[in-house]
Amino acid sequence: MNTKSFVSKLNRITKQLSSMTPAQREIVHQSIQALEAEISTDEIIQPLFDLSPQCPHCESTQLKKWGKSGAIQRYRCKGCHKTFNNKTKTPFSRLHKSHLWEDYARCMQLKLTLREAAEVCGINLKTAFLWRHRFLVAQAGKNDDKLSGIIEVDEFFLAYSEKGSNTLAEQRQPRKRGGGIDKRTKDGQVAVLLSIDRSNHMINPMLAADTTAEIAANLAENITEHSVLCSDGSWSYVAIAKQKHCDHKRLINGEIRVIDEVYHIQTVNGAIANFKGWINGKMKGVATKYLSNYLAWFRESNAKLDKQQILVAAYG
Repeated sequence: MNTKSFVSKLNRITKQLSSMTPAQREIVHQSIQALEAEISTDEIIQPLFDLSPQCPHCESTQLKKWGKSGAIQRYRCKGCHKTFNNKTKTPFSRLHKSHLWEDYARCMQLKLTLREAAEVCGINLKTAFLWRHRFLVAQAGKNDDKLSGIIEVDEFFLAYSEKGSNTLAEQRQPRKRGGGIDKRTKDGQVAVLLSIDRSNHMINPMLAADTTAEIAANLAENITEHSVLCSDGSWSYVAIAKQKHCDHKRLINGEIRVIDEVYHIQTVNGAIANFKGWINGKMKGVATKYLSNYLAWFRESNAKLDKQQILVAAYG
């Protein structure tokens, strides 16, 4: 093929790619990757088990190999005499089609919807839903990043939702779309704290209540002493900054947007806007009982984890 013909063909392929949906482009991406030799999912998981081999039933470390199920090594505990493999009692337990997990992790890396991910991997929609939450459950509520340097923090609210439920808890009356919502009630909104430093470390815990005590309980331990804390005018952060010996920059009611040309809360506000746009837009809202999973997913995407790192995080 001469150069002119090759360029013409490449241009046609490029035009076709630009007209495809994200799911269709991912199928093409996977077809290209299939031409390359890649490490299998089991080869990713086995070293994680080998780091701390123990019985998932009694935590004994006295194990012996006990045959194989397919290509997967099984073990028998010398203490409780139960058998297991490296996925027993992990988020991957009893999940099938492990050869597709890397493809699904790639879909999560791209933040594809359930339908798009199901189309890419060739799986049922219910399977796509199950895998999404199994891949996230180990990281849900795990807000242990240490924040240092210039730290930005703010709270935001999401509507309390029972999306997917056939019956409303506590016989709550259904809320009309677009109706007024009281922030401070369970039927109104759920509070989330989001804090991020300039090195892109992030925590985003759900709050039981939007109170000073609750904010301090979820933030203080994650702040390195002698950092710089940037917040809005809320008094909740004053005591935390004093406790951690942090310089505190308060940007009050939008009157002051930037202090000394470097201290602001625009990064954290941008992250909040991105999360809300993603959840309420592409994801079309999520049930509050699954919100901690989506917050974990958002942290993973902020950390720019690749598909293998997503699987490692999912293994817990």
